[in-house]
Amino acid sequence: MNIQRLAAGFAIVFGVCPPVMSANYEIDNPAAQINNPASKMYNPASKTNNPASTIYNPASQMNNPSPISPVKPPPPQTEEKKSTSRPKKSTLPLQARPAIPQESYNYKTAKQYITAAKKAFIFDDYMEFMKITEDAVRRIKSGTLKASRKEKVRLEKYKAFGYGLLE
Repeated sequence: MNIQRLAAGFAIVFGVCPPVMSANYEIDNPAAQINNPASKMYNPASKTNNPASTIYNPASQMNNPSPISPVKPPPPQTEEKKSTSRPKKSTLPLQARPAIPQESYNYKTAKQYITAAKKAFIFDDYMEFMKITEDAVRRIKSGTLKASRKEKVRLEKYKAFGYGLLE
């Protein structure tokens, strides 16, 4: 009797219940009905400019596949010349730069100026950063402070960076 009940139970579970149980797991996905506004937006990344498309290929210009037929001359190329000059140190003209009061510091080496400028920058005192950098550059140009080429370049970069911060 127990075996008959067990067999009947299996028949019910595996025969009748799966369609009923599968209805419990059907999901009505509301996200499938959502309109995506991004699909209508302009995407500049989808524009592709193939630089190889301007390469002259005489085979594509031939009307007659015969190798003896004359070839059309290549179309004229209009390419802009790239500037080979170095960029300016600052994009602002001298009149538009923020005024930095001149201050004298008594550091003995350019490395000490660089360290002091770094400390001022860390403390978010950009005006002090620029004062120190300007004084170092002024002293190097006047000849009262000796600096290696690397230190001069670093101070010039600090100067250009500092004016960018103060804009």
